[in-house]
Amino acid sequence: MAANNSLNLIDLDFDTLKTSLKTYLQGQAQFKDYDFEGSNLSVLLDLLSYNTSKNAFYLNMVLSEAFMDSAQLRSSIVSHAKELNYTPTYRKSAKATITVDFSVAPEAAGSIYTIPKGSLFSTLVKSTSYAFSMPETLTITSATANYTFTTDIYEGFYVKDTYLFLDNEENQSFKITNKNIDTDSITVAVYEDSSEIPSIYTLTQTLLGIDNDSEVYFLQGTGNGYYEILFGDGVFGKKPKINSTIVIDYRTSSGTGPNGASGFSLDFDPTGVGEMVDYTVTTVENASGGGLEQTVESIRKLAPRYFATQQRAVSSDDYSALVLSNFSGTISDVAVYGGETLEPKQYGRVALALKPTNTDIAPDYLKSEVSSFLRKYIAIPNRVIITDPDYFYCRVDTTVQYDKTLTNKKPSELRSLVLDTITTYSDTNLELFDADFRYSRFVNSIDNTDGSITSNDTTVYMIKRLIPTINTPYFNTIDFNNELHPPRGSLFTEPVISSTLFTYRDDASVDYPNSYLRDNGQGLLNVVSVINGQLTTIATVGEIDHANGTLAINGLRVSSYSGYISLYAFLRSKDIIISKNKILNIEPSDVTISVIETLE
Repeated sequence: MAANNSLNLIDLDFDTLKTSLKTYLQGQAQFKDYDFEGSNLSVLLDLLSYNTSKNAFYLNMVLSEAFMDSAQLRSSIVSHAKELNYTPTYRKSAKATITVDFSVAPEAAGSIYTIPKGSLFSTLVKSTSYAFSMPETLTITSATANYTFTTDIYEGFYVKDTYLFLDNEENQSFKITNKNIDTDSITVAVYEDSSEIPSIYTLTQTLLGIDNDSEVYFLQGTGNGYYEILFGDGVFGKKPKINSTIVIDYRTSSGTGPNGASGFSLDFDPTGVGEMVDYTVTTVENASGGGLEQTVESIRKLAPRYFATQQRAVSSDDYSALVLSNFSGTISDVAVYGGETLEPKQYGRVALALKPTNTDIAPDYLKSEVSSFLRKYIAIPNRVIITDPDYFYCRVDTTVQYDKTLTNKKPSELRSLVLDTITTYSDTNLELFDADFRYSRFVNSIDNTDGSITSNDTTVYMIKRLIPTINTPYFNTIDFNNELHPPRGSLFTEPVISSTLFTYRDDASVDYPNSYLRDNGQGLLNVVSVINGQLTTIATVGEIDHANGTLAINGLRVSSYSGYISLYAFLRSKDIIISKNKILNIEPSDVTISVIETLE
């Protein structure tokens, strides 16, 4: 028999397998001159090759799903996350704050009304209707016929799943029947011995401090996208009595759609008995915080980091992993840094800057939730400081040259494509903490926008947006975190620091329209304006430290401006390095694109 040296054990596709089998058989003396294509043996080889290829594919996929890094199915990744004590998050309900004023007939004045949990309000966002509900029962009173109450409302309906705790099932779990659940809204009530007063069980993620009397439940994800509730076994956590009724109450969510909702109407009668005559709903805080379910890649990234925290917050990675895992639908990024870097310094404190998913600044209630959540994992109370990101922007001035013989596109079409490229670059590479701007990659992406583009000449400025209070002296120290271009030494050369236009008001209350900020080339920040055709310095309002990249504004007073004042800084380096709590964006309004033909 010939040696088995012609088998290919690497390529497992159908054709390669069949060729390998033929080659092997041709090495046998009895099949040396056999016509495989014209025989029934060819059918058997097809069948064997098909079965082998299918099994190879199956085994490869099974092995891939056995590891979190290579798994593709959400069910597999959720299962691996469960082993790391990580529970993926699903949707978060948008939250709004409203005040309701309603009146009743004079004869009903002074009545006490109880508004039940789940009472509904309706709203429209982009022609789509959403329902918001009250999270708690509220009792209101008034000495007159006019009533008022202020409450938080959350998007979604309240749903109940009811089960019976049985004795014949080991490790019995209770499935939550709706995938669109906001897990923060779950309430688990256990009715024992036919009692009408339930025991309310609380969520726990650890066995620390849990004994056989602890009324707690555990929450875990399942492979098919649902959640399930588990109770203790009588050693770690109290085990409900046999035939107890389990009621799981929770709220559904539509995700990000309701964010921004600002007008609400009542879908119920607060009196409950038809005594309401009229009402108004005033929005105190627009809806925000709605989030979608956690993505597969997010679970793959966060689960190992969450496990590494070991239920404590010590290192900066611990804080970040804990917050991102618990608030993944509403917080997209976290920057963690020591209090000693703050001004004034706060030694022993930890600062967290939060970047919410659908807005620039996290609402106060979300900051409060994050702070309360972290208290469970830190040894020293009041150690955490929640801050906002420090947003910076890029002004991009680019001249793009193209060869008109290589395209049928008009310059306006190329301009639109380049703008899309720049916006995509910002979305992909910036807009997060520690996301630096790399000039060479940026201009290369512009060149690659279209095959007809031959080159681009691009200048980038760093922007800080200022929002001073009208007619009030404005003080601010801006840290660009990058060395500024050295002073250029003349009022008539290109400035290192400049700004958009505003109206400056001096100490004598004289207004100077069309004023702007610019450096004087010697380290001072001036207000300048064109008066009688001459560029004139009106006042000195700050100092510039070029080497350290800082700028101090001292007492700038403006009487009007549009939206905000953009302060432009020309840096020494073409790269922009972002640190600590800073985030860099490129917005289309800050981009200027010129498209010209390549010169022969």
